[in-house]
Amino acid sequence: MHSLTGAYDGRMSRIAITAFSGWNDAGEAATGVIEHLHEVWPSRPAGAVDAEDYIDFQVNRPEISTTEAGLRVIDWPDTELRIVEPPRGPQIVTVLGPEPSVHWKRFCDEVLEQLQALDVSSVMSLGALLADSPHSRPLPVSARIEPGAAQPVDDAELYSGPIGVPTILSRRLAAAGLRTTNVWVQVPHYVSQNASPKAVLGLLREIQDQISAPIPVEELVEEAEAWERGVDELARTDEDVAEYVRRLERAQDASELPEASGDAIAKEFEQFLRRRRDSD
Repeated sequence: MHSLTGAYDGRMSRIAITAFSGWNDAGEAATGVIEHLHEVWPSRPAGAVDAEDYIDFQVNRPEISTTEAGLRVIDWPDTELRIVEPPRGPQIVTVLGPEPSVHWKRFCDEVLEQLQALDVSSVMSLGALLADSPHSRPLPVSARIEPGAAQPVDDAELYSGPIGVPTILSRRLAAAGLRTTNVWVQVPHYVSQNASPKAVLGLLREIQDQISAPIPVEELVEEAEAWERGVDELARTDEDVAEYVRRLERAQDASELPEASGDAIAKEFEQFLRRRRDSD
């Protein structure tokens, strides 16, 4: 572990955003958010978790390249922390790297230690999963605050099953007192082999509420529209895919109709009774 925290005036606690490539990053949506923030706002190194103890280098191999000065350098798959400087509001600490192969508990403790040293008070943990979501509709995004160690959870609809390091890290951060929000986007599984700018855009719009400065997304909107047109073209050339997309669209549209909710049904019934009384 090594840290390059630098001076900070302490006037405003930093916000952290975490994302890990691999199983939890369908359509490269979660990591795409952090890469986008690095592109649109200035950033500087703030620390790292060395890959040596956590990464299987046969899965995530180091890469060698040549610098502009002609030097040959090796780029290790470390988890990098950077401080991003929006035009206003709190600074953002981004945490970006591959999902560790081993020693998840120790890895999460290292990330926690560095976030605490960087004066982070709240964290947004990003993830993306494959789902039966039509590409032609807004991709569903969910946000849930991770309960702290002393907070019970009473929700029968919560997911049960295999998890990744974002979940482990979120629970560790919340237990340490950091306000942690898990933000996940659903990516259509039938186009999961390529990056999904529409999913990146969905996550960015969700986290915008926590960031004072407007996040520039104009180019990303254009990329998302081009991505959607590309998938439309794919569907037009394959009737099986087209019919499958139509079924998904009908299912999602039906689930979002006002009459599908219990509250809406109760309200309609009350209006029916009121009209009946008025007519008597």
